[in-house]
Amino acid sequence: MRIDQLQPTPTSAEPLEIPSQLLDSVYRHQAHLLELVASFRAAGLDEEMVDASVRTLVDSYAKDLTAAIHAMMEASPRG
Repeated sequence: MRIDQLQPTPTSAEPLEIPSQLLDSVYRHQAHLLELVASFRAAGLDEEMVDASVRTLVDSYAKDLTAAIHAMMEASPRG
């Protein structure tokens, strides 16, 4: 999986492979986002507000994930 294959796609995703060690975290985060969207909709938030909230969270997570991947690459003997 690549960071630019996340759903919804981060707005500034770099074409970077997500290491297998981080995939569980990525899948868990996506599941939490789906639950959050369902909660927002159940609370009556309009789709524009839901989209903006999810976009902010996804962009923040993409930034953190990219930093974690870069740190892992630098720490590896091949990095």
